[in-house]
Amino acid sequence: MPTTRRQSRNDNREAGVRGFALLLVIITLIIGRLGLVGVPSASEQTGILLPIVLTILAGGVLVATLRITRVSQQHQRWVAIAVSALLVVSIVGVVLTSHPVLAQTVSFLWVLLVIAAPVLVLRQVLSSETVTAQTILGAITVYLLIGVSLSLVTIAMQQSVGFFEATPRSTAYVYFAFVTITTIGYGDLSPYTDGARMASVAFAVASQMYLVIVVARLVTIWRPQTTKPDPGNSQ
Repeated sequence: MPTTRRQSRNDNREAGVRGFALLLVIITLIIGRLGLVGVPSASEQTGILLPIVLTILAGGVLVATLRITRVSQQHQRWVAIAVSALLVVSIVGVVLTSHPVLAQTVSFLWVLLVIAAPVLVLRQVLSSETVTAQTILGAITVYLLIGVSLSLVTIAMQQSVGFFEATPRSTAYVYFAFVTITTIGYGDLSPYTDGARMASVAFAVASQMYLVIVVARLVTIWRPQTTKPDPGNSQ
């Protein structure tokens, strides 16, 4: 029985590591789509596929997060329905390009849903009793998700109420997000509206509080691995 329980615990741990690794891959794709590939402007014909691409990637983040954090099957089912509905709405928004309000609404809905992902992963990390590979991957995932969330916030606000004084280059959104949460502050980009400034402050403070809380938690529960003496060699 102890061996069976230990094996089950190891299997769950390996499954969690694979889940976090998959989640990191999806987050990397989102950062690459927003940063390296860029966000096409509304006047560009290639920009109409952006909501669909982000919907699929963000949906993957939510589904993977729910599976990793062991949320109940009922909640997973409701989220899957919400993701499917938003995907349909995104496709409709691409067809009805004359309705920008629809695209803005979808963007803000995705902001709300994606912000919930780091909260769920953070709860999983803080509930860990030991520091494992799963815990480390979870901590990295949360930090990257904070940057991705701010990237989506800047995109949604720029398309609706405004965020920067002038429309920046396409890679500016993810660049500004990670410069903000790391508090580097190069000064080449700065929020223009009051709402943009408050959002930037909120994410900057939240990211620093996260680092302080999580790092302190991981250091507190970390214990170096020690080799137990072999009873056969005691004599």
